[in-house]
Amino acid sequence: MDVLEFGDRGGIETLVIGAAKVSTLLPFVNPKVPWVWIFGHSPSQVWDWWESSLPVYKFGNNIAAQFRCVRYDMQLPTEQFLEVAAEFEQLGIDLAQSSKKMPNSLYLSRIPHEQQSKVLQSNGAFLRIYLPHAVETAHVECYEKGYLSQVLAANKSAQHGRSTASASLNR
Repeated sequence: MDVLEFGDRGGIETLVIGAAKVSTLLPFVNPKVPWVWIFGHSPSQVWDWWESSLPVYKFGNNIAAQFRCVRYDMQLPTEQFLEVAAEFEQLGIDLAQSSKKMPNSLYLSRIPHEQQSKVLQSNGAFLRIYLPHAVETAHVECYEKGYLSQVLAANKSAQHGRSTASASLNR
């Protein structure tokens, strides 16, 4: 894990990680926090036509067709997200982890960027991860002081243990 910056921004722990993928960021997802909200997910990173089956409206039947520019928010239990996280490995991700489901009326992209953290916190958010696309610089912010430090320390300890074990094997 290539940590480029670590700090505190107004009581919010922040972390910048270089050359990240979703798997690089999974250690920061807290399995004890029950909900993950993924913002503006797009299944295709290019604006090409691809075949799928989607409903025209939420109570309608799926229609098989070619689609492009499909974007949606997704909310799911953290446990389920961790089970399917590998599906996001070649993509970027923008997610918040929260103690409760996000309300239907909260449309984060309509909130000015400088107010988003405060709005997320007031709605039970614990963590936010932003990775524009795979192998890119990721931004992680946590609204619980000390959590990112603990994860980094555990990750460093685990990496040190692996390098010590592999050094022993090479003797």
